[in-house]
Amino acid sequence: MIYDDEPATARGRLPAVLGMASVALLAAALRWAHHWGALADLIVASWAAATLGALVVSLRSTDGPGRPAALFGLALAGVSVAALVVAGIAAAAGADPAGACGGG
Repeated sequence: MIYDDEPATARGRLPAVLGMASVALLAAALRWAHHWGALADLIVASWAAATLGALVVSLRSTDGPGRPAALFGLALAGVSVAALVVAGIAAAAGADPAGACGGG
């Protein structure tokens, strides 16, 4: 029988870890947004994968003993989704969120 006070397993912590990776890669993507190249593309692709992974794993783990980690991962993935929405709205309004530094 599984009790809520059991320590979280590695599978139970996965949503939180993916959520933290999503936010860390979001920060790296913002830092490297004005650099157009392979490294920036790799960071953005990793960010997208971590965010999607966090969303999927968190939504699948919302019941049971991993619920707190799932909700934490879901909240952190939500930060990345919100940043994407804000950047999309800014781009639609004519701003250039990635070109603020002039490139290079």
